[in-house]
Amino acid sequence: MILLARQQSQMQKMLEALVRRLPSTHVDYMNYFNRLMRIQAGFAGEKRVDVEWLEINLPNPHYFLHDLQIVNHFGTTHQIDTILVCPHFILILEIKNITGFLEFDESFTQFTRTTAEGDVEGMIDPFHQVRRHADWIKGILQHYKVKIPVHYAVVLATKNAILSESLKGQPIFHVSGLRYYVRKCLKQHNEMILEADDLSLFATNLLTRHMPIKREITVPVQDLLKGVLCVRCSNGQQMSYFNKKWTCQRCGLVDQDAILRTLDDYKLLVGDSLTNKSFCDFFAIDSPDLAYRLLQKLPLNAEGKKRHRKYWIKDG
Repeated sequence: MILLARQQSQMQKMLEALVRRLPSTHVDYMNYFNRLMRIQAGFAGEKRVDVEWLEINLPNPHYFLHDLQIVNHFGTTHQIDTILVCPHFILILEIKNITGFLEFDESFTQFTRTTAEGDVEGMIDPFHQVRRHADWIKGILQHYKVKIPVHYAVVLATKNAILSESLKGQPIFHVSGLRYYVRKCLKQHNEMILEADDLSLFATNLLTRHMPIKREITVPVQDLLKGVLCVRCSNGQQMSYFNKKWTCQRCGLVDQDAILRTLDDYKLLVGDSLTNKSFCDFFAIDSPDLAYRLLQKLPLNAEGKKRHRKYWIKDG
């Protein structure tokens, strides 16, 4: 059972909106574009590993929590790619979608990769990451006096990562090895340790601790491309509103959802409140009267009257 489904992160959504609305000539465009590519690749890798679970026989009941985000009592965060809670053990996965020749120097806790071009790059030690998550889980178990083995592993989501001999014996493998690792854990712990009710209680307790980590990107509003943008055309092509339809004058696309996507962009990049004036500016509306009529049709909560009227974007 999936208690917490994997979803696009808030950062990914913000970067997608930003890449849509920053001119490609902007000084920071490539920086944001490259960050988005890395996050999208990571998300794709996580989804690839999620599919692998479909062919793995697991004891029932069992629970999955994907992308569990926690602020611990020190005020620091845990972002755990996958937790499997089953009657025999708990398994924590750190998922990496990286390529190249991977090496690990345990004495320096140094993780490096050599790219196809021969460049050597230092990377965050994934074993430190996943062990830190495991230690936190063990602390929760100890607090509730629950005794169950905790395992952890680093899973590589792409076949284009080559493991060196220096990684031999470390809990790291390609996604195709996940079923064999789970099978080994089940063989090692063949007795049920937690009853169904206790298992459900612990998994639910983890879920209640989930608190999505808020990220922010600060870009001056004046740097962003304005208007209701066409999804078919590139380069920030604005759509026009007439006859109660949003139409692209370049390609002829009629898209009634375009204004809702623009509202999402506004919420991600500017904020969750707007006025008639800020609506006209961001949505490139010339007429305050038209802006008022459009605002009445959007999922907004309004407060105040006339020029003091303010709108709040509803949570979708």
